[in-house]
Amino acid sequence: MEKLEAVQKVLRFSNSIREWCEGDHVVYFDDFDEQNVNDYDSGGYGDIADEIIERGIAENLLEEDELD
Repeated sequence: MEKLEAVQKVLRFSNSIREWCEGDHVVYFDDFDEQNVNDYDSGGYGDIADEIIERGIAENLLEEDELD
């Protein structure tokens, strides 16, 4: 599973992670795309995407070995 797919899956199925992302970072589902999930520079969402994936793994929405 690609990184964008993983982020979208977690945001789709976890209210708590989606609310954290929208409330703390003002970043929404549609804001993520193939480029910015891997962008760690200013304006990119790489760090937030990584945190979403980590939280998704912790909530058993994803497994580490299913990520590319």
